[in-house]
Amino acid sequence: FQTLQIEQMFSLRSVFARSLGPAREFQSVRFFTHDSGTARAVFDDPRLAKPVVQTKKFHLNREQVQLYQKQGFLVIKDVLSQDQLALWREVIDKAVEERGKNRFHYGSEDHTNVNPEYYDKVFTQRVNLWRTSAATRALLGGAAQAIGYAACVLEGVREMRVWHDQALYKEPFANPTSWHVDNPYWSFSSPNAISIWIALDDATLTNGCMYMVPGSHTALRSEFERKGEYEEIKIGANMADFFSAMPCTDPTKPSPLQPEPPVPIPMNAGSCSFHNGLTVHAAGPNMTHLRRRAMTIQMMPYGARFNGRRNVLTEEEFKSLKVGDTLDCNRRNPTMWFMPAVFYVRS
Repeated sequence: FQTLQIEQMFSLRSVFARSLGPAREFQSVRFFTHDSGTARAVFDDPRLAKPVVQTKKFHLNREQVQLYQKQGFLVIKDVLSQDQLALWREVIDKAVEERGKNRFHYGSEDHTNVNPEYYDKVFTQRVNLWRTSAATRALLGGAAQAIGYAACVLEGVREMRVWHDQALYKEPFANPTSWHVDNPYWSFSSPNAISIWIALDDATLTNGCMYMVPGSHTALRSEFERKGEYEEIKIGANMADFFSAMPCTDPTKPSPLQPEPPVPIPMNAGSCSFHNGLTVHAAGPNMTHLRRRAMTIQMMPYGARFNGRRNVLTEEEFKSLKVGDTLDCNRRNPTMWFMPAVFYVRS
């Protein structure tokens, strides 16, 4: 399937929304993996059976979509109420604590970061909490359709699946996060990969908010079309390494697709941002004595195929795949939202 144009997507959205009734709320069906542990978590904490996000915040308008497609990111304010924010903090904090020192759900072996010693001082990163925490699974399952729907609208695709989630906690006085892009690290290559970054604390200029390079995703898409592959540039201690390797994204250098200067993305707790998997971004250091907590979900579109990189796959999963295989295993990559084919039109 090809990417939908904005007008087509909004035409389809209105048709499909009417099929859900006048309230235009998302269906109650949860697409995340169901198991006895998840059911028990909901039973133990009835808050997980209630709405866990402000769903109407994810009904995006045409201007928001156009802004996202132009700059490669979009901020949405107050997607969590105060009660929902308290729940997210409680569930994710507990999941991070229970994970201990294991960065990944299978252990600590890292197949992405070039300098783990430096990287551990950038933030506490715990990946795929949904696979080790039943409460996280229930929480993200409750948010899946609203988030996945918005991601589909922003990228103009018919389906989004989870690639992985990750908690990103900048500890007091943590190092900055160097400039990088996400998708080249992952086990699939797609110009429609997308992430949501949910602020669990206020993200400020002093505690390590993100920075984005507007329009950089367009420059990298052109680079991919020219080279036929994404270049994986590791996250290291030097902020300028990415721009040295990918001069087409450097705002200080002339290029046909001149990105704009970097901009900070401060956010209040309970707000979120979406960014494309090819948008160049970074985060400042935490200059305060308090943690800066965020929860993120990385998503892959319909039809994504294995590219040979291991990334967050277990050894068993990695060995079971061959290059070109479709990544459509619901146990590993649950669906967040999909547009039924009857409502989907090729561009």
